[in-house]
Amino acid sequence: MITCETIILMNDDDLSRYFPAYGDKLAVVSFAKQQEKKEKVNARKRTLFEKLSWKMSRKNETQAGPSKDVQSRNATKQGRKIEVGWMDYNHIKEEYSQVRTKCGGGVRKLTINKEATSRDILRASKELFFPGGISPKGREEEFLFRIMNFNLLEMDVASTVGEVYKSTKFAMLRFYLASKKIEVDDPDSEDDGLPAVDITAQRDLPSTSSVLLPTASTPNPVPEQLDLSEVPVYDLTSSDHEVKFGPLFTDAEVEDLALTLPIARTEEIISYTEAASANPVGEMAPANPVSVMAAANPVGVMASANLVGEMAPAHPVEEMAPANPVGVMASANPVIPDVLTVDEPIVVNRGNMLHDMVDAFRLIPKEALQSETQYTFRIQHIDGRMEAGEGVGVTRDCISFFWEEFFSRCTVGCSVKVPFIRHDLGQAEWQAVAKIIVFGWYACGYFPCQLSPSFMRMAISGSYSSDDLVGEFLNYLSDEEATTLRAAMIEYDSYPQEDIIDVLNTYGCRSIPNAENLPTLVAEIAHKELIQSPAFVGDCWSKILDALSQNFDISMVAEQLQPTNRKVSRLFSFSDTLTAAQETTKNHLLRFTRELDAITLKKFLRFCTGSDLLTCDSIAIRFNERSGLSRHPVAHTCGCVLELPVTYDHYPEFRSEFRAVLESGVWAMDIV
Repeated sequence: MITCETIILMNDDDLSRYFPAYGDKLAVVSFAKQQEKKEKVNARKRTLFEKLSWKMSRKNETQAGPSKDVQSRNATKQGRKIEVGWMDYNHIKEEYSQVRTKCGGGVRKLTINKEATSRDILRASKELFFPGGISPKGREEEFLFRIMNFNLLEMDVASTVGEVYKSTKFAMLRFYLASKKIEVDDPDSEDDGLPAVDITAQRDLPSTSSVLLPTASTPNPVPEQLDLSEVPVYDLTSSDHEVKFGPLFTDAEVEDLALTLPIARTEEIISYTEAASANPVGEMAPANPVSVMAAANPVGVMASANLVGEMAPAHPVEEMAPANPVGVMASANPVIPDVLTVDEPIVVNRGNMLHDMVDAFRLIPKEALQSETQYTFRIQHIDGRMEAGEGVGVTRDCISFFWEEFFSRCTVGCSVKVPFIRHDLGQAEWQAVAKIIVFGWYACGYFPCQLSPSFMRMAISGSYSSDDLVGEFLNYLSDEEATTLRAAMIEYDSYPQEDIIDVLNTYGCRSIPNAENLPTLVAEIAHKELIQSPAFVGDCWSKILDALSQNFDISMVAEQLQPTNRKVSRLFSFSDTLTAAQETTKNHLLRFTRELDAITLKKFLRFCTGSDLLTCDSIAIRFNERSGLSRHPVAHTCGCVLELPVTYDHYPEFRSEFRAVLESGVWAMDIV
């Protein structure tokens, strides 16, 4: 019997025996192939039907219920899985709201004994959301807790997890840790047996510098008060006040350091007392006595009070006055004069630098910006105490800090920026910013190079070159947007048109781009973004910036001020005769400087000079032999002096400690 499969396998000679005509042979082979294809389809359908039938029969068996073996196995389990979330009470909305994962909450899964009660769940939940007794919302002892079930009702104290599972028939139970922060007038906290605390009461601080340290001889140390009045003050300065430049301790870090610093290290402690002084802008609270603890950071751990100096309060931690909120001056009734004079320093708060600088320069007349007698600055820390630093290093730090805040909050753009119109900044405020530009240039050679050169030329002289706008605009864009437009202007089809339209729509383009009109559209948008949008600011600045020379070359100034690894390395000034250890540390410093990226290089420059731009001619390098806790880099920003220990074992140790200093993110200035 000849089947379709056989016909497909037969060659031309075999087929000729049965079908002499050539056309008949083609028809028979085609028919055989079609039949074989249909058979394969039918076979696949039968397979699918068989699988479907098998799955349906299995589903019916499953719905009939688990076997007795499975039921008995679940009954013998001692642990059950539950989900736990965190609901925190909002005193403003007067309701509980769930804490999200990024805030330390989220939904956690854990296995717990089925005989566990609400007390056991509460204990496990605290360990999850308050590890070590601390959470992003506060410490554990600051809250009242209870456990709520899936209905947001308080769980019965006598109920167990197994009973709740049995009664609800849920596959997975969810409980919530309900927390409510204790307030002074909170009725839930009246029965805690603790006396009321007057948080507004002012405490008298000691008038001399002292610190309580534990003795190392007893397992339960008794605080011993040390008189530091006879400890010598190390004078590393010239006639000008020198400063240390660095990050601050948090309260917890200060307390930890005071409890762990051994008494044998007291020779490393330097003390001084700040005298109470009046604020020229507003009367400040008297500065607290402080003592300087010269303790270096462990490698990779930033537990320092100043970037280099580890400053800590001289009085015990528990006697510290409450900190002021960021941007709030210590004076309750500040007296603001009509005009600021050079007789007294300008006091600015480190947590409110932008607004304090603007408010101060509003009161400085334009004619005083170029006077030979320059204004000086004092910095108030965010906790209300006055930082001890004075001199040109503090001035450079204030100017650099101001522009860092200004670029972040009052400008738009990436590498190139222009001012952003804000409703809370009027003509007087923008003119104050222009005064800071003039003052920074004449006082310490600082100029905000990130501002658009074309916009600044327009504000200074009233003219600009349209040929520079497109290049500046591409630097004004993000890297991805700039790459898209650059490639599209060279070869329009190299990028999808949708990407090009998305970029142009972001900046208000109302035309459909094509290969012919794209360069024109980019030039028009560049003019709108860099010249038209900040035109009001340019008009305000033009009345102040005319103090700069008409021949003021912005491009040349930006080129000179912009730091590079090579330029910074060439600033270092070393002694003619160096020991072997000093030569090794010198090589560590040069290698470290060459490895820094652009952002960290500016931090390094600001650490050494107070300015993140090249405003000084040289950085003098001195060496010391400090080791252990006292080893740390020291920067004297007034004289642009950097002191380095020579006791580093190898380059990675040097790099790690110096990077930890630069990346701490908190800055302060205090006298050494």
